[in-house]
Amino acid sequence: MKKNILGAWGEMIAKKYLENKGYSILETNWHYHHREVDIIAWQKNKLVGVEVKTRKNYTDLAYTVLKSAQVHRIRLALKAYCFLHYLNYDESRLD
Repeated sequence: MKKNILGAWGEMIAKKYLENKGYSILETNWHYHHREVDIIAWQKNKLVGVEVKTRKNYTDLAYTVLKSAQVHRIRLALKAYCFLHYLNYDESRLD
């Protein structure tokens, strides 16, 4: 399976999972300059940015997949989203 097809499939599955858990999906693949958040959702009065990493093999632990620079870029994008939509970044979270 090609990487972009696998990634799109993973994001679709993640989106359905979040909706089933009561999240409202606000945006998918939201870009700000060279930064992106895969899914931006709302649940229980909290903004949630979600980074989806789909793998063919499940050998890596989820928290080891992203480098700190990647997390920093995603957080900057989420912060920009909050600023542009008049939301409190300090009350958001990144999953």
